[in-house]
Parts: sequence; structure tokens; C-alpha cells
Amino acid sequence: MRSKVTASLILVIVVAIAAGVINYEGLIAKNTKLIPKLGLDLRGGVRIVLEAQDTESAKATNDAIDAAVVVIDKRVNALGVSEATVVREGVNSKRIMVELPGWTDPEAAKGIIGKTALLEFKTEDGKVVVNGSNLKSVQAALSQVQGSLGEPEISFELDAAGTTAFAAATQANVGKKITIYLDSQVLMSPTVDSAITDGKGVISGGFTTAEVSKDVLLLKSGSLPVKLVTLSEEVVGPSLGSTFVRRSALAAVIAFLLVVIWMFVMYRYLGLVSGIALIIYADILMAAYLVLHATLSLPAIGGAILSIGMAVDANCIIFERIREELGMKKTVKSAIGAGFSRAFRAVFDSNLTVLVGTAFLFYFGSGTVRGFSVTLALGVLASMFTAVFASHTLVDLLLTPAIARNSRKFLG
Repeated sequence: MRSKVTASLILVIVVAIAAGVINYEGLIAKNTKLIPKLGLDLRGGVRIVLEAQDTESAKATNDAIDAAVVVIDKRVNALGVSEATVVREGVNSKRIMVELPGWTDPEAAKGIIGKTALLEFKTEDGKVVVNGSNLKSVQAALSQVQGSLGEPEISFELDAAGTTAFAAATQANVGKKITIYLDSQVLMSPTVDSAITDGKGVISGGFTTAEVSKDVLLLKSGSLPVKLVTLSEEVVGPSLGSTFVRRSALAAVIAFLLVVIWMFVMYRYLGLVSGIALIIYADILMAAYLVLHATLSLPAIGGAILSIGMAVDANCIIFERIREELGMKKTVKSAIGAGFSRAFRAVFDSNLTVLVGTAFLFYFGSGTVRGFSVTLALGVLASMFTAVFASHTLVDLLLTPAIARNSRKFLG
């Protein structure tokens, strides 16, 4: 029995130390891979509202707008934007809201987000040979041609259908030009010297590195299936910033102390055990935020503070069960074993219902609502480990014969 307690204690210590190392790296050593990310309300950024409009070639249907959301999301994620938000403003709304934390230039953002990105290869008579949907791969490259050695260019490869169509078109247009357009703007207009049958080629024409990177990004993310116009744009300043972060940290510390004091008043020795478990809980929870790159926004921080109180909810259920067992004249040791084992079902069910709720919030919500659901779910999972497993281990470890003989030291 003692060996089982020792093994459990070693596991708890290893997990706590690992979490502590992660927290040190992210919060003190400022490891770039673990530094906490801040949401738009804490960090500031750009917010743009777009509206889909009908055109002769494409109607603003629900499917088209949903597809546009996916394309824009790919684009902003490729930009490396932390926790960008791309959502429709309503189920049947034609408006799409884009939030880019950390950005300060709405014009640059619109240049990426709103571009149609329609790539077309046309013959001299205006016939479209292939388009962006035929791209198999596209990437930035440097010219290997002597006259333009080292200049940025776009290297591409067509899919099977595009390769066949392009081979036929180049064979039929030897000596003629095939012009390449992006959103009706000419990228280049080379003369065909011979049939191109491998489906590979380059697009060049005095591009800068930035222009090539931007066009490659647009082509990789695909074409917007519907016309979008900008309704509004704004630079959002950090409404809360460092002051709120400090106040939130203070609120978390106060909440922690109040919970520990209350648990001690209510459950004496067991209350102190729950306080130690709560420290381990906070250690694990913060490490989980850093590892999973959870973005800290106002609702996310609120969810984290709320989870502090919920973290000892399981302990309250277990301790009350132990109190009932002691009321049935059981020994302290047997009451502890029965309390933890018989309360586990209630603890598991209560936490499962919260996890189901957070899953629905995450699936149907967006932006800050998702942040709240993620932090709350992480808090529930961490509390299951600390309140059930870690607390049980600590109680067994610290159960001295003197305490075991006096149940009042346990529950007052």
C-alpha cells in the first residue's frame, strides 16, 4: 500500500516539476515558443468587416460565403497571425468579420484578405487555357536564367487536367503569346517557343520578394468564390493591456487565497491538502495554456479565474462524503478510502457535463467565446487530476497516526 502511495507521489511531483519548468521558460525566461499570446482586447490589432455581394458570375449564397470564410482563414493563418478570427456575423448574414491581433495597417490586411486571387492563362484570342483551380503546387523561387539570375519569381506545377490542357494550348500557339493574369492584371505575357508538356513553369517579370510572397500566399489559399467589399475597418487599441493583466493576476491570487481560507475553515486538515492541490492545479493549468498556445483574452482570463473555484468543487464533494463516512463510525483511514471511491462517480459526472458544455461552446462559438471554452475545459481536466488523484495521494501521505486518531483535525 505504501509503495502505491510513493509511486503516485512521484507521478504528482514529476508532473508538477515539468509544468513548473514550462512556466519558467514561458513566463520568466521568455522562450519564444512558450510566451503567452494575447487576444485583440489585450494586444490590439485590426478589425475589418466585409460584405458579400452578388455579381453576374457569382451569387452571394450561403455556401459561397462559407467558402469565402475558409479561404480568408487560410490566408490570415498563412500570415502567421496569432489567434486571428474570421467569422460570419450571423447564420444568414452576408457580412464577414476579420480580426487580426497585433496588426496596425488595415490597408495591408485588406490587400491580402480581399483579393480575388483568380489566376488565368489566356491565349491571344482571349480563351482561358487553365486557371488557379488547376494549380497542384506553387512556391516562391529565384530565377536561374542568366539574364535575370537571382530575381524573385513564382514556380508552379499544374494538376493532370491542367497539364493536358496547357500542353495542347502551347502546342497550338507556338510563336504566339499566352498571357498570365491575376485578378485581371497582367503578370507576364511570354511567347510560346515550344509545347510545354510537363505542366511546370515559372511566372516572372521584375517582381520584388514581397510581391512574390504575397502572390504565392494568395494562390495557395485559393480564389475567393464571391465578391467582397469592405464595410468598415479600424485599428483596435489594447483596451485593457498590461494594467488589466496585472489586475487579473491580483484577482487570481485573491481568489486563490479566499478559496484556501474557506476550505481550511470548512475542512481543516483536508482543506490544507486541497490548498496544496490547488497550487499544483494552477501550475499545471498555466503550463497547459503555454504548450497549447491558448490566447489570453478577457473572456479566457475570466474562464481561468472562474476555474479556480471550480477546481475545489470536486474536493468539496469528496470531503463531504468522507464526513458522512466518519458519521457512520468508520475509522479515518477507511472513511478516506470510501469517500474518494464513492464520490468519484459524482465528480466525474459533474465535470463531464461542463466538458460537454464547453465542447458545444467551442464548436458553435467563435473568437473570444472559444477562448473562454478552451480555458474552462483545460481547468476542468486539470482539476480532475489534482482534486481526485493528487489530493488522494497527499491525504494518504500526510495521514499520521496522531491525525488518524482525531477526526476533528480532518473536518472540524
